[in-house]
Amino acid sequence: MTAVHWLGAAAVWAAAGVWALLGTHATVTDLRERRISRTACWTAALLIAALLSVAAAAHGQPAHLLRVAAGAAAVLIAGEALCRIRPQAIGYGDIRLVNASSILTAWWGPQWPWWALLAGAALAMPQAATAHARHGPATTIAWAPALTAGTALITLTRLTTHGTTP
Repeated sequence: MTAVHWLGAAAVWAAAGVWALLGTHATVTDLRERRISRTACWTAALLIAALLSVAAAAHGQPAHLLRVAAGAAAVLIAGEALCRIRPQAIGYGDIRLVNASSILTAWWGPQWPWWALLAGAALAMPQAATAHARHGPATTIAWAPALTAGTALITLTRLTTHGTTP
């Protein structure tokens, strides 16, 4: 591996590390305080985007960032629509967490943010069903732990099977 490719790989791993810190922070604050920090989400999203920009340049594929943007934008638009149509269904902190997660997972293709979201939703279903049965349809759950776990599952799977190259 050349020094330039090493830089690209290091940037992708650093982006995954930034996201892991965000996921941990969001999980803890969502469980303790039922909120997810706007500042943490946007700071992490910007850092992840910057690190992936470095990685794309190091790999000689700056156009790959268009695929990342397309993958993340599709999820962002869907999240915005859901939040506006059914604001009681998911909090905006969760949407910001999904947006940051989508930037990272879209590195491997525009379909991966959707898989991460699907995995997170599947992991949250037992808790949501139990809360719904116990407390009725107006109950809420902390989504950050499941969203974080879903993104972690996809990210680790992609890193181990595909590596850091776009």
